[in-house]
Amino acid sequence: MKEIKHLLGQRIKELRNKRGLSQQQLAEIVNIDQRNLSNIECGVTFPTRSLAQIANALNVTLPELFDFDYLPQDKNSMKNYIVSRLKNLDGESITTLYRLVKIMQ
Repeated sequence: MKEIKHLLGQRIKELRNKRGLSQQQLAEIVNIDQRNLSNIECGVTFPTRSLAQIANALNVTLPELFDFDYLPQDKNSMKNYIVSRLKNLDGESITTLYRLVKIMQ
């Protein structure tokens, strides 16, 4: 549960920042204390009562709030993800990826 609270908090913060809202502004829209929102974003508490209101205020669905695939990850996790996907690529995709990586250097 701790991991989900942390991921959800990161996601809420990400969406809030994309909407250009401060913590205070979002807290006022959702009708919760700014300190409570801070605790939610830090993964300290789970927004049980205010979850639907937060999603509504950020103009996303509840499932979108739990879409953690786009959150920043550490470099090792990203490298492991890339390496794990390499074995499933066909020859043309490997060539394309090789060219892309070569351009990036």
